[in-house]
This record gives sequence, structure tokens and C-alpha cells, in this order.
Amino acid sequence: MSTMRFLDFELDISRRFLTHRGEPVKVGSRALDILAVLASRSGEVISANEILQAVWPGSASAENSLRVHLVALRKALSIGDADSLVQSVAGRGYILSATVKTDVSNPETGQPVPRGKGNLPGRNTSVIGRENFIRRCLDLRQSRVMTIVGTGGIGKTTVALELAHLLSDEYEAVYFLDLAALSSPASIGPTLASLLGLSVYGDDPLPGITAALSDRRIMIVFDNCEHVITDTAQIVESITRTCPNVTVLATSREPLSIHAETIRRLGSLDVPEEGEVSADALQRSAVALFMDRMEHSFEIGAPLDSEQTAIVAAIVRRLEGIPLAIEFAATRVVDLGLKELLASLDRPLTVLRRGRRTAPRRQQTLQATLDWSYGFLTDNEKFALQALSVFAYSFSREGAYVVCGLSLGKEETEDAIWGLQSKSLLARSESGTALRLLETTREYATIKLAASGQQAEARLAHASLLLVRMRQAELLWDKLSTSQWMNGYGILIHDLRLALAFCEETGNFHLLHQLLAASGLLWTQLGLMNEQFRHIERAVKAFDDAPTTDTLVESQLRSAYGSIAYNVHSVAGDIEARRQFELAAMLARSLDDGTKLLRAGSGICALLTTQGSYHEANDVALGLVRDLGPIAEPAVDRILAHNNHYLGRHDDAYAHARRALDANGLAVRGTLTSGASFGQKTLSLMVMAKTAYLRGQIDKSLEHLDELTSDVLAVKHPISTCLGLAVGACPIYFGLGRQDQAHRFLDILRDISTRNSLVRWQEWVDGFDFALRAAHPDDEGVISSLRRGGNGPRLENIVTVAGKKAGIDLIELALAGEAGWCQAELLRLKGEILLDHGETGGRDLLLEGYEIAKLQSALTWQLKCATSLAKHATFKTLSADRERIDRTLALFPAHLAEAETHLRLPSMVGRHA
Repeated sequence: MSTMRFLDFELDISRRFLTHRGEPVKVGSRALDILAVLASRSGEVISANEILQAVWPGSASAENSLRVHLVALRKALSIGDADSLVQSVAGRGYILSATVKTDVSNPETGQPVPRGKGNLPGRNTSVIGRENFIRRCLDLRQSRVMTIVGTGGIGKTTVALELAHLLSDEYEAVYFLDLAALSSPASIGPTLASLLGLSVYGDDPLPGITAALSDRRIMIVFDNCEHVITDTAQIVESITRTCPNVTVLATSREPLSIHAETIRRLGSLDVPEEGEVSADALQRSAVALFMDRMEHSFEIGAPLDSEQTAIVAAIVRRLEGIPLAIEFAATRVVDLGLKELLASLDRPLTVLRRGRRTAPRRQQTLQATLDWSYGFLTDNEKFALQALSVFAYSFSREGAYVVCGLSLGKEETEDAIWGLQSKSLLARSESGTALRLLETTREYATIKLAASGQQAEARLAHASLLLVRMRQAELLWDKLSTSQWMNGYGILIHDLRLALAFCEETGNFHLLHQLLAASGLLWTQLGLMNEQFRHIERAVKAFDDAPTTDTLVESQLRSAYGSIAYNVHSVAGDIEARRQFELAAMLARSLDDGTKLLRAGSGICALLTTQGSYHEANDVALGLVRDLGPIAEPAVDRILAHNNHYLGRHDDAYAHARRALDANGLAVRGTLTSGASFGQKTLSLMVMAKTAYLRGQIDKSLEHLDELTSDVLAVKHPISTCLGLAVGACPIYFGLGRQDQAHRFLDILRDISTRNSLVRWQEWVDGFDFALRAAHPDDEGVISSLRRGGNGPRLENIVTVAGKKAGIDLIELALAGEAGWCQAELLRLKGEILLDHGETGGRDLLLEGYEIAKLQSALTWQLKCATSLAKHATFKTLSADRERIDRTLALFPAHLAEAETHLRLPSMVGRHA
């Protein structure tokens, strides 16, 4: 492939596209071929016969057409000083009088790798007859929102894709969202979030989307907005109002009607007037499109004569210049010939004009075109078209064999697929391997399927196929990387929604529940847990109302309910989450299913840990080992590590975390045995880093922390990331006084919890903000939230970071629980407050904290207590207090500088010395 440049023109041979100073030049297909021949031998006279053989090989009667196309070519090149570029040399031929430079792409590398990021589909066909429209639309550079408005089949998507490609270099990335694949307006936000790489778990994904886009320069193409126009308009307006560098290009049958919207109405292609001479008719864009698509369908052999050109002009006039109708018609020339094709249009168009008066004319025209095209299909092609309409978007050939297998064999299905592709009713997806129906065609075929009486069977085959794919996806979860898994299975969410809707409509609840049970990973990875929850909530209610025969599926769905309630609904969902986990565990025991029991039991333990019931969580975990034996040990080690950490049993916590990490430490995503969806490696590293920090092993703690933060940021699993940063990275870095690192990870935690609507972790962010800032009006609200949450990790970690700012009430609330890991620090803080106020008993609390820390080998708390004692020393105690500090520092000589510098130690000279 090559690009030829001469004067200010550029001829892209591979794209069959001519530009002048970067702007498209309107030129016909044959004229472009002639220009390519002349440019390849610029400065050389080329005979008419040579041009004819190159452009119309084998033809002996094309000289008149050659002269017509040369006139068109000269007209196209007559810009500025280029009036005489193509010259005739009497008796010899023609010459391009310009120096041509040719750039040839490397044949080993093929097409160049696109510079932009995103998911913008490639150009499937050349854009014909839209050059002026595209030129007007290029002022998108100054418009934040542009909507291309036009009737169905008019070519809005084609033009939008061309525009997006022309402007792509001006953006970091271009994202393409086909709204036609969405059946519900509520799916727009979550689907956009997933497209942008976000996992949104809350009801409202917009805050997360706008937060992610706030400082990025990107373009988003919203295609086919008309059936969800109101919700799309609200989302677009919200994005453009809050994200100053985001540009939106939309296509729709009606405007979005929002502020600052630029509307570009795309009309029909230019059609010839009645009686227009053939030379002029060939310059009309509708004719050019028909000719181009016809030439791509089969080899014409010879140029059209004036009679044939007049027939083509009549065809595109009958089709009213609608590109989709023209493309359908062009593919039928090979079967019918031009005359019969024109005659076949009479009856459909007559029916069209006598059709339903209340329907928009554009819909009648497209309906007529589709009816007419459908009429040429074989019986097998008709059935295949109907059956394939059950897919929401793209599908594989294997999938096509399944849904078409009701009436067709594999070979018959393959023949039907080939026939539909050749008639432009079936296309390849953007990936190039899967197949898809255009949306208008799919809607038409869906109506035909409903009328055929086979809709229920086809949709049941589709839903059953989807169940197989979901179970396959679950099996491959641990064998593929996240990106590979998502590339293979992420798009199935659209089909899953259709299958679930079919099961609900037909009352096939057994299949419905199986699909929900098998699709948990898909919902979670796409950040659609709230949508999943609505389905599961109905299923669980049905289980409560009436017994089910599928105990295994019920156990899976009840555990899924508990996991979603835990992660998304925070404390408000804990009671119901525990009930569902306990019911799931009971069902798993009845089935003797260890994996399901382990998942439900670990979910109960996560809830107990969150509520500060660390002893009870350990008891439940040990009960799992008694029930299940060695199979439960890795998961139980993880649970025991977590809770022993909070109980202050640091040696036991570290040992259990090490065993859990060794048993399943390579899986950085959530494990199937974790009811709360925490990654095994994440939780283990978090406990090890925190334990090493408390024991004064600062270097080891930082080593674990580096591995932890690198993993969670690379894997981008929101729940595990929030756990690792909130409970591990932030408390440790703030405790060491490493403010820059601590605030960096706090900002990441804030961003991830906000964009994914994870309320539980947003509450942690609010707590850290309270702990770190000066007095603020929002403090009372955070304090009230901490009180409502009661004892547990959030209260304990926030108080240790806040220090004396937390106040005596929150400190005593934390002391009233099982917070063994920070009991020494809590006593120290309470003692300092009492001493600051001149109250008695403060020094006794400091001494008690020191002794507790000493028993736990918690050198970090031990050193802080010793330093506080020295700070409040009297003349009588000063010598002993200083000696205590020296003894404590001597316990970790390798980390002496770190301990002195980064543990935020107060002055060792007491106020009373």
C-alpha cells in the first residue's frame, strides 16, 4: 500500500481517498483509479488504451466513459493553481504534469499501529458523498458536544466514525459506545464506566465517571441515542459540565437538546434529477455510492453505458438517496441485473407509500428496503437471519450453529451465514472474528422471528448457550489474565440481560437462577454489582417464599447476595448480609459442598471482623476447619491472620498470613473462597506489613507494603485495592510520618471508592480526612458515623491516625471493644489527654500501655508510650523515663534511625522536668 503526494494533494491508495491540504476532495471511484494510474507514472504520457486496460481490463468499448471520467477528474483537481494538472497530448494520450512522491508502508508490519487509545472501530467502507458534511463538522474542535441527526439508515454512524478518526490525533483516546446494544437506559452509565475501565458498584456511576475523566482530553462517541435519548442527554450534559477537556460526538434521530449542543443534520445523498444526462448523473453522490458498492460486490468488467447509468439514477431516486437502502440494492445487481432490480422496486415502494400513515416516512422507507431485501433470501437464510436476531451484539460461528440448529445443520447454517454476508445483512464485528447484525436489521429480524412461531425455542437455545459460556468463563478465571478474560467474556453482558429477561417473561426460573449463579464473576468484573443485586434480590425473595429444588444454586445466590450487601451497602446491609451467608452455609452443609460452605463461612467472618467481633470470627473460622479439614486451611489461615492481628496476637497473625500467602499467594484477584471478595494475597500482605510495623521491623514492613501496593495498583481490583490501602498503606505511612506517600495512597483510595461507589471504603476516607485536618464543620458528621459504626477496624485505625484529636469519647469507645492490636496506643492517647488537662491517672495509663505493648512485642507502641512518659516526666521520674526510652530503642538497633525519625516521637524532655 502507498500514499502519493503532488502539489498540495495526497492520494491514499489503500483508503481510496484524495485530499487537498488535508481536506477531502470529492471524486468518483473510476476517476480515482485513473488518477492512480497517471500518478504512478507522473511526467510520462500514458495512452488511452493503457488507462483503459488498467481501469477497465478486457473492455474494448470504454473510451467514451474514459473521457467522461477524465472531465470529472479535471474538475476535482481544479483547485488553486492546479487547473492543468491532467493534460491531453494529441494522438498519444494523457499526462499528470506534477512531481509525485510516493510513501510505501513496510509490508512486514502491515497496517500501522493506531496512535490513539480507546476502542474506536476501524473504517469498514469508504465514505462517499459526505465530504462537505464532514468539512462542516470539523468545527467539532470548537464544540464540546456535536450531534449528527438523521433518519435511520442515513449513514450517521459511518460519518461519525470518519470524523472520529480524522480528529483522533487531537485526543488521548477515543471511546465508541453503541447504545443500540443496550435495552435499558439504566445500563448506559455502567456500560460507559466499564468501557472506560472503571468498576462501578453503586447505583449512580456518574460521580466515578466524571472523577475519572476530569483531567483527561478524550472524545466519546455515543452512537444510536434515539431510544434512550433522555438518559443519554443527562449523562452527556453532566460529563461536559464537569469535565472541561472531554468532547462528545453523538448520533441520533433527534437532538439531545442540551446546553451548548451543536446539531448537524445529515440528509440523503445527492440523487440525479429526472432526465439528467449520464455524465452529470455519475457525479451525484448516491450514484457514486451505488457504483462503488456494486463494484465491490462483483467485477463489472466494462463501464456502464448511458442507458445503464440512467437505470442506476432511477434506482437511487426510488430509494430516496438513503445509503443503507442503496447498499442493499447494489448487492442485488449480480443476481438480478439492473433492469430487473429496478422493476423489483416497484411493488415494495408501492406498498411503502400505502403503508401506515402514522409511521415516519424514514421508517417506512427503511422497512420497505428491508422487506424487499428479505424477499430475495432463501428459506435457510431467512431462518438464520431470524434466529441470529436473538444475539444482543456479536456472536461466534459456534453460537450461530447452536441457535440455528433448531432447523438447520452445521453446513446449512454456514451456507446461510455466507449468503447473509454477501447480501450485506450480516457483517463482521470490530474484532474481525465475530459476526453481528446491524441493529436495524436485527430489529427487523426479531419481528420476523416473533411472527414465525419459533421465537421461544430460539431464545431458549440462546439462553442455554449463554449458560454454557458463563460456566466456561468461570472455569477459565484462574487460567487467564484479567484483560484476556474480559476480552473473551466481557461483551456477553448484553446477551446475559436478554437471556434473563426471556427467563423472567416465560417463567423459566430454574434457568434464570442458574444464569445468575454462573455469572457472578462477569457482573463483578464489569462493576455492575448493583444491577446483579436487583436480580439476586428477587431470586432470594422467591427462595424465601417457596422451597427450591436446586439447593446448590440457592446457596450460590445467597452467598452472592451477602457479598454484594457487604461491599456496596456497608453497615446498613450487614444484618441481611449475615442472614444470607448463614442460610447459604446451611444449604452448603446439606449438600456436603465444602467450597460453597467455605465461601459462606468466610463471608460471615468478614462481617464479624468489620463489627470488631474478632474472637467470634476466629471461632467461626476454626469451626470451618473442624467441618472441612485441610481443604479449608488456606482460607482459614487468611481469616485467622486478619483477626489475630486485630486481637494483638502479632506473632500468630504473621505466621497465619505467611501460610495463607504461601498456599495461594499468586492469585491477586478475589478468590472464590472469599465471601467478601478480598484477594488472598492482598489480605495476607496487608497483615504482614501491619504486623511488622507494630513489631518495629520497619524495613520488613516497608518491603511488604511495596509489594502490596504494587500488586493492587497493577491488578485494579477495587475491593482488594481499598482494603490494602485503607487498612495497610495509609495507617502505616501516616504512622511513620511519610506524609507524601500516605497522602498519595489516600487520594487513590478516595478516587477508587468514589468512582466505584463503595460506601464502606468511602467512610474510611472520610475518617482519614477527619483525622488529618484541622477543625472542620464536617467533623461532627464523621464522628457521628464512627459512633454509629461502633467497634471495629475503621474506628481503631482512624483513632490511631488522629491521635488526641479523636477525643476522649472515641478513644474510650475503641477501648471498650476487642482492639488488642492498638490497646497500648489507645491507653497512651487517653493518658496524654488526662495529663494535658491536669487530671489524675494519666501517667498510670501510659505505664499500662507500655506494659501491654511490651507483652505483645509491639515495639512501635512501646516506644511511643516510653516517649510520652518522658514527655510528662517529673524530677522524680525523669532518669527512669529516659532509661526506659534507651532500653526500648536498643531492642531494634537496626532500625534506630527510622524509629527516631519517623515514629512522630514527642520531645523527650518533660514539661515538669
